[in-house]
Amino acid sequence: MEISLAEQTTLLEALGRFATHQGLSSAVLDLSGLTLEAFDFVMPACTIDDRHAAWYSDTHSSKGATLESAVAILGIRDGEWFAHVHAYWREEEVEQLGHLLPHTLKVAHQGAIKGYGLQGAAFVASLDPETEFTLFRVQQDDEQSRTTDYNALITTLAPFADLTDSIQELAKELKAPSYEVYGLGSLAGAAFRDAEPMTGLISEILLSANAGAKQEQELCVPIRAVDLEGGLHRGILTAGGAPTLITCELLIMTGSKDDLNPISETD
Repeated sequence: MEISLAEQTTLLEALGRFATHQGLSSAVLDLSGLTLEAFDFVMPACTIDDRHAAWYSDTHSSKGATLESAVAILGIRDGEWFAHVHAYWREEEVEQLGHLLPHTLKVAHQGAIKGYGLQGAAFVASLDPETEFTLFRVQQDDEQSRTTDYNALITTLAPFADLTDSIQELAKELKAPSYEVYGLGSLAGAAFRDAEPMTGLISEILLSANAGAKQEQELCVPIRAVDLEGGLHRGILTAGGAPTLITCELLIMTGSKDDLNPISETD
């Protein structure tokens, strides 16, 4: 699906209106190329108590930027639309990657974003007793699921679940020769096929374009990440080398994006 966004549009409100109008339960969106006005973001930080594995930094502010790579998970929190957004961008020749605060995001220039609308299941925020964070968890929509032909699944991973291994196991449920993966989350370190390892145990990540498995080829999961010290990492994950820290939120979808029926709307 494609959503056209007007200048000065408040992003979260626009995405919520679109999802409501289309009758969607949730959505996974690619915000790459979208230009935003000034916005706020946070980065990973050490825990502030003995109950959490990690925490967030103080709030940072951007003067505005074009997102080079960005993923948004649109779901429900406290009965309202909410978005979990991780993005990579450059500002004043400095590379940045962070967790964008959704209520601060406003479109600077008219543009369009693409993504995938979900029916049959939804991302719904609730308090997770293991991590003591309010996180998206998957809830099935019983009414829609009875009539929906599945071409995808959504999931969230628990701490220590390996990202690559989990994707491989979950994808078997789709019984498809090829599949694509979209998402974001946090990792407790990572080993890469093509780059030096990320040794820090606190990070935030987003999956890059082309994550997935083609027919008769092994799974490829390229990511971008920022660690506790603000160091940036990029590479293809090694199987078994990417344990989840807090959560990972994923869409695994059969086939190619070219096979899907498009939905287009202007906000």
